[in-house]
Amino acid sequence: MKKVISLCILFIALIFAGCQNEENSANTIGEQNNVPDYTPSSEDVVDMHGEIENKERFEEFLNNVEKNQKDSIRVVSYTTEGDPMLKDLEYDGGVIKYTTDTRRDKFGVGSISNTSCTSVEVVETTERTDYLLEGCDNKVDNIILVTWK
Repeated sequence: MKKVISLCILFIALIFAGCQNEENSANTIGEQNNVPDYTPSSEDVVDMHGEIENKERFEEFLNNVEKNQKDSIRVVSYTTEGDPMLKDLEYDGGVIKYTTDTRRDKFGVGSISNTSCTSVEVVETTERTDYLLEGCDNKVDNIILVTWK
């Protein structure tokens, strides 16, 4: 009987210790990031769960890439929980520098990644249009934007 009681106490102690460690690690991650709040700009292209704001600005960026004219744009996608994911694209007339910032995603890894890409491919289907980066130096999530028909 003593062994059963000892095992139960040990099991309960482990559960509490596990919960405590998880809480502390989440706080530590948040403190380490010290990520400033995202402040929206009227120039941002915003994808709020399929509702696209400022799509004209995105199309202008695509036209400038096609004409080899310098331009830059920020595409902001929101997670289900409402956290902003930033995608910055800077075209210098030949190469698209692509930076993704997921540090504000409370349930994600939270990182910044950079790569250079050569073009934007538009893939149309009956249900949606995907805008994808092509010819990238590094393997990245190359989906810039998805619009639904």
